[in-house]
Amino acid sequence: MPNADLRRYRVGLVQLSVATNRRPENLARAEKLVRAAADEGCRLVVLPEVFATALNLPKSHEIAEPVPGPLTEWLADLARELGIWIAAGVLERAGDEVHSAAVLLDDTGRLTGTARRTMVYDLEAHFLTGVTDARVFPTPLGRLGFAVGYDVQFPEVLRGLFADGVEVIIAPSLLLRPFAEPVRQMLLARAAENCAYVLFASATGENTLAGLTYMGRSAVLRSPLAIGAYSRDFRKQQPVLAEAEREECLITADLDLYELRRMRAAAPFPADFRRSPLGLALTAATRPGRPLPDWTDAPTPDGAPA
Repeated sequence: MPNADLRRYRVGLVQLSVATNRRPENLARAEKLVRAAADEGCRLVVLPEVFATALNLPKSHEIAEPVPGPLTEWLADLARELGIWIAAGVLERAGDEVHSAAVLLDDTGRLTGTARRTMVYDLEAHFLTGVTDARVFPTPLGRLGFAVGYDVQFPEVLRGLFADGVEVIIAPSLLLRPFAEPVRQMLLARAAENCAYVLFASATGENTLAGLTYMGRSAVLRSPLAIGAYSRDFRKQQPVLAEAEREECLITADLDLYELRRMRAAAPFPADFRRSPLGLALTAATRPGRPLPDWTDAPTPDGAPA
C-alpha cells in the first residue's frame, strides 16, 4: 500500500558501474537493477552518487541538471510504476553552482527530499559547491537522512542528522578504490556512533578519462549494539547485514525500525548529545536558517511518537 507506515521492510542497494559520458547506458543498467530490487520486495532502493553521469569535472556545469528536472522525472516514473521509494545521487545545477546532491522520491513518484553534499576535496572545489545542509525527512520508512559521497568520511557532517533523530542514513557514493578499507571502517563507526542504519550505495567501475577506479563495496550496516527481547539489557549484534565486492550488482537487507527504536530509547547517548551545549551548537550549525528541532516527537520504546 503506498505510503503505509512500515517498521520492518526490505531495502535494495544498486552497485552500478558508473561510466563517464554514457548516460543512456547507465540509466538502462540502473533500471534493470531497480526492477530486480522491486521484484525482491524492496520498498526502498538506493542508487549511487551521480549514477547517471559520473563526475566529468570539467564538463560538470554542462551535464548537470536542475532538481526537479529530466532525471528526477525519470526516477519519479520508475518509482510510481513500481510502487517503491527511490533515493539516488544526481549532479544538480542551481544557477551558477553545481552540487553533488541526493534526491528522495516516494512510492507515488513525488519528490520528497533533496540534500547536497557538504564536503568537496580540493580538485572538486573548482567545479562543485558544498553546502551545510543536514536535514532529516520524516517518512513512512522512518526518519531518513543523507550523507553524500565524501561526507561519510567526516563524522561532524552527520551529527546534525543524529541530533535530529535520524534512523536510516542514506549514503549514495562515488569514492576511489584506494580508500576502500578506510572507508569501510568509517562506515562501521558512522552506524555505531549515530545508532542508525547506514545504506552505503557505492559506484564501481572506472573513469577512463581521469584514470580513476571506483571502490564498490556497497553495504547495509547497523550499530553493533542491540537490546535484548523483552528487556532493556544491551547485547551484541552483527553490524554488517549485506555487503558487495566490486562487481555491478544488487544487494538487499531487511531493516527493523521497531528494534532500532527500542535500542535508541534505552541508550543514553542520543538524549545526552541532544541536550549538551556541543550538541545544540552542532545542530544549529547544520541547520542554517531553520529552527532547532522539537524533541517532543522523539520515538518512545514501543516505536510510537511520544
